[in-house]
Amino acid sequence: DKVCGQLFATRHKQHRKYGNTVYSKQSIETAIKKVSDANFLTSLPDPPNTPTHTVTFGSLQCLHTSLFMAGRYNKYSRELPQTPWFVEGERKQSTSVQELLSAILNNTVKAQDLKFSSSGREDVDVRCLGVGRPFVIEFINPRHTLLTQTQVAVLQCAVNESTHLVKLRHLQIVDKKDVKYLKEGEEEKTKTYCALCLSTQGYNTAAIDKLNELSEVSVEQKTPLRVLHRRPLATRTRIVHTITAVPIDLHYFKLYLTTQAGTYIKEFIHGDLGRTNPNLRQVTGVDLDIVALDVENVALDWPPKCSE
Repeated sequence: DKVCGQLFATRHKQHRKYGNTVYSKQSIETAIKKVSDANFLTSLPDPPNTPTHTVTFGSLQCLHTSLFMAGRYNKYSRELPQTPWFVEGERKQSTSVQELLSAILNNTVKAQDLKFSSSGREDVDVRCLGVGRPFVIEFINPRHTLLTQTQVAVLQCAVNESTHLVKLRHLQIVDKKDVKYLKEGEEEKTKTYCALCLSTQGYNTAAIDKLNELSEVSVEQKTPLRVLHRRPLATRTRIVHTITAVPIDLHYFKLYLTTQAGTYIKEFIHGDLGRTNPNLRQVTGVDLDIVALDVENVALDWPPKCSE
């Protein structure tokens, strides 16, 4: 703490994030790399001082190494957040994707705590279809670490039979070193969406034609107003690779999009009061809004497929 006091003071304050690992091996190695030789030697001279008293241990704690379980999930509800959703301490939904998955899995693993990570996230009102979104759960200090793939497959079935809101596939145990693939190429991978769009004033075939002519559109997006309370203000450049518009009636049409990961689809359609440029309201000259959105594919080939 004398050498790297500020770093560990910050970790001490973040109880929920670092409650079990304030002084982890990785955090200590990271902290030492940031310390200059001169500062290091002020507290830890070379050669070291002669000890004046014996070393004693106040307590000894034994922990299992973390267990990592990965797979892909589908979300079929438009009222289900990915992780527990609280606003000013008040819970907004009764459950989440994370809780629906981890509750049954942890009944077997019996971990002290867990961390849920995924390849991006969808809004609470967005379904995740297709082959699902890749995710990994880190079970911290688990009591059971030796699970066969057959046992994991049984857990997957138990989750799928417990709810109609989510579905698991390709659930498996993975090595810690392989978790990096979940976030690798975060901005390079593509995602495919289907959006149901509405024009209350109606639209004509010319508007549809303009949309179908678009490809490789570079979009500048300021942080959307709807997430500005929890994300820093910034302008991000994203690419919309393909757009296909399919009419339904005089007011509704479907929009199929393939975009760079991290693109705000809702704002690309309605413009977010001009914070996204260009947007489809500008392109068509028609007052557009989005009624429903589905994620149809996350182009990340991880984790490996398992026989279902």
